[in-house]
Amino acid sequence: MLKEYFSTLQQRLGVKETKGGKKTAKKSSTKEEYNITKLINLLQDIVPNDFVISDKKPVDASGYVPKTVDYIAYFKKWNIIDQMMNGHIPSELVYGTFHVVDCITPQQLPEILNNVALTKKLNKFSELEEAVLIPAFIIAGASDIDMPQLKNTILDYYIERSIDNTLEFDIMMIIGKGIIIKDWREKRKFVALETEEDTLLWFFILMNEYLDVDKKHSLDLRNYVKETRRYREY
Repeated sequence: MLKEYFSTLQQRLGVKETKGGKKTAKKSSTKEEYNITKLINLLQDIVPNDFVISDKKPVDASGYVPKTVDYIAYFKKWNIIDQMMNGHIPSELVYGTFHVVDCITPQQLPEILNNVALTKKLNKFSELEEAVLIPAFIIAGASDIDMPQLKNTILDYYIERSIDNTLEFDIMMIIGKGIIIKDWREKRKFVALETEEDTLLWFFILMNEYLDVDKKHSLDLRNYVKETRRYREY
């Protein structure tokens, strides 16, 4: 049941796989059908009900706001939280970040990975009792690089630049082609799967495993009040 449902959803995004992994699409419709609005509406349908998919930027207690993230999934604790926080969402309420691109190319890949690393610096400079790591998901409509080469290129990028492994992405989905997953059991390891027509299905399952994690930390609004002032006390 799940397989057929998500296969249909994937086709609605304008991407269809044939045997052998070659990508096809309806004539002159790929560019029209794969669009951000359709994708974000789909994401909103497949995240837990308490979450909101938004293009608002997250902010941590240190005041860091990564402009490099496209969308976030956050827990809707208050209806007006963005108004209270000057249009931002406190990082403690953010359970996932999304980086969306039309196509992954050799020239564009370094920018994508760098954007994720900058986004993952959320909470790095906040004085929190526990480290707060927010999972990062990369979603692409296509890729000019085959899956084995893409995985190796990603590893080379991280190793050559000595990037902290906590700043790596968690899941990369190329719609209709495959998924690359970070293996957190080892310091620097990724697994690439050519999932083709099952790609959206497995992204749904894996993404929700991250989003369903019960965060042990709580939002302390005092951390976001930077002005120190003494009040008259009676």
